[in-house]
Amino acid sequence: MATEVTLPDMGEEVEDVTISRWLVKEGQQVSAGDPLLEIATDKVDTEIPAPASGTLLSIRFGEGEIVDLKAVIAVIGEATAESIPAPVQSGPAPAVTGSDQAAATGSGANLTHTQSGSVQDSRGKEVWATPVAQRIAAEAGIPLSAIPGREGEQISKSDVEAYLRETSNPGRQDPDAGAAGGTDNQGDSQPPDDSVASLELRRLAATYDIDLREASGGRPVGALTRRELIEYAREHKGLSHLTAATIDHAPKQSPIPYRDRPADPDQAARGDAAPGQEAVNETLVPHSRMRQIIARNMVQSAFTAPHVTTVHSVDMGTVTGHYQVHKAEFAQQGVRLTLTAYIVAAVVKGLKAVPAANAEWTEEGLKLKHMYNIGMAVALPADETGVGGLIVPVIRDAGDMNLLGIARQVADLAARARENKLTPSETQGGTFTLTNYGTSGSLFQTPVILQPQVAILGTGAIEKRPVVVSSSKPYEASVDDYLAFRPMMDLALSYDHRVLDGASADAFCGAVKREIEEWPEST
Repeated sequence: MATEVTLPDMGEEVEDVTISRWLVKEGQQVSAGDPLLEIATDKVDTEIPAPASGTLLSIRFGEGEIVDLKAVIAVIGEATAESIPAPVQSGPAPAVTGSDQAAATGSGANLTHTQSGSVQDSRGKEVWATPVAQRIAAEAGIPLSAIPGREGEQISKSDVEAYLRETSNPGRQDPDAGAAGGTDNQGDSQPPDDSVASLELRRLAATYDIDLREASGGRPVGALTRRELIEYAREHKGLSHLTAATIDHAPKQSPIPYRDRPADPDQAARGDAAPGQEAVNETLVPHSRMRQIIARNMVQSAFTAPHVTTVHSVDMGTVTGHYQVHKAEFAQQGVRLTLTAYIVAAVVKGLKAVPAANAEWTEEGLKLKHMYNIGMAVALPADETGVGGLIVPVIRDAGDMNLLGIARQVADLAARARENKLTPSETQGGTFTLTNYGTSGSLFQTPVILQPQVAILGTGAIEKRPVVVSSSKPYEASVDDYLAFRPMMDLALSYDHRVLDGASADAFCGAVKREIEEWPEST
């Protein structure tokens, strides 16, 4: 019996995934539990194991395609004894909106969705297509039955886009549309169809996952301009970096070093290159998916929350002494103790002292969180450009753990993050984030808040500094004052000024500072 391959539970914040890479090809043998494919979400890459042993009979989605969580992505069975079943979507059939129906009818398609998830045209022919392919075809006003696909397999987004490139005519009629009940008007000039957007806008919408019907604001999508679409993407999709210039100059193909002699002899001397090309002394490295996500999130946060940073110096002498005494004891229990565990525990104290720091801003009010899920930024190995990625696994319910429990979570999550073995659910649900840039020697940074949280705490490198030790007030001279060399660290709290003010942010940092400097020996 054939086994349908579906996606595991990816967490409540994940609605779809991207197929990154198939590790097994159609027709190859696979054993249950072996890695079958790699998928990517907005936060983590992960491998999907084969649910059964046998032959990979069918792959339903190609690399780079966006897949709904309920979709059947492949079939495993016995190649000699079983036929490959027709592609089936396990999720409910997508509803056809009025705009979809109008676009399809305008092209003669008159598509209807069957209960099995296929698309049926007016001639009763069933056409299998992915949800993204259906949306692009509907917005283009072309019938799916006119798009050549792989026999017995779903039409993908790339199939629809290839068809649009070949025809270069968004209003192209189905050659059999007249036989389906339409009137033959050959030779008559057809007025422009304002229910169909231009090919350029459809490609932009597909690239940035924009619904043209929403972007048009109730008007015919054919009336939508390029500038309006860009403004919509900037305002509603968080793509504030998107401008006409960035789209015009975006590379259309996978770039390679440009070695051709420029037509302008002065161009080589200047080091210039025409748009979309590279100069002889440049190499364009495409952004990784993770870098694109980081860029999008950081820009969105910078333009969403008014950032303010407050800095406090902390004496780490008590904590480092406790660490030296107890690290061997923790190691005997299989746990690697790090100073990060102490800081996480101190952060929980700070959040309990200032609950507004453990919250989310909404227009209706401040949504306080009653759990302490501490995100811990982990730097990933650098690539050929010298820049690595960044991932934030979450220590859940840190307020219910002692130092041993926190240390165990810190070590486990950090190790699996660097090995790309985190599950999507382990990067979701954070209520506050800690970033330790001090591991690379940095003393001070101004971290960017991870939305929708309201604050992020950065910790710098620990270094010995001369500190005045005094039993009197800090600003009063005393004969009892003396200098001591203490292990000091700077805390930098970036906070959303809509939620926290200077006093409340400093109250949080003060609570963290006291917990670290007065760490109890019994902990």
